[in-house]
Amino acid sequence: MDKLLGKAVDIFGDDDELTHGGGYPAGGGYSRADDGDLRGAASAAAKDADDDEDFFADILGKVLKNKQPSQIADEDIDEEDAVQSHRMLFGLGSSSSSAEPVSSSSLGSAAAMQALKLFTSSSEGSSTTTSQSSQSQNAFVGLAMAQAAKLFDSQSSQGHVAAGADKQSAVMQAGELALKMYMKSQAGQGGGGGFGGGEGGGVGGLLQLAGKFMK
Repeated sequence: MDKLLGKAVDIFGDDDELTHGGGYPAGGGYSRADDGDLRGAASAAAKDADDDEDFFADILGKVLKNKQPSQIADEDIDEEDAVQSHRMLFGLGSSSSSAEPVSSSSLGSAAAMQALKLFTSSSEGSSTTTSQSSQSQNAFVGLAMAQAAKLFDSQSSQGHVAAGADKQSAVMQAGELALKMYMKSQAGQGGGGGFGGGEGGGVGGLLQLAGKFMK
């Protein structure tokens, strides 16, 4: 976990410039001063996969270093690619083998979609308060990364991973896509669109997104 916090310091400055012990500076265009962060996502992922917390924390650090939250939120989701990747790899309700070698991007997209399906299925009918929104974000992003790690291992063991594909890239794709889904779901529910979001986003927004994708 120190690696993730270290990445945040590298990006935004020393600890005196960070708020609430997280990796995001005060102000800076974020919607709320008490926004949550992604520190819990690496821990959540490690609990559901064979890789350790540092592996996922390092990947999250790279995601945050490469793109600002506003950039992630503004990027479009390639819905067709995500749906097709999920159907190819989870078409029977559980991970299945692809007839063709699969890229890191497809593995990550399929894993994020599977996380959306699992997360909204387990959360259906529940409500999410503002204080719980950051926890939901961490749980969802962590689940997506764990799904990607396990999916890569499964496909790799069967020789179905494309040449040049690597586990870290697949997990990064899943984590970034899941974060993008979460932020867009918040915007659609009246959330702030930043990390942690505002009241009304979270699980409710993801349920709407799942209804759109999982037809």
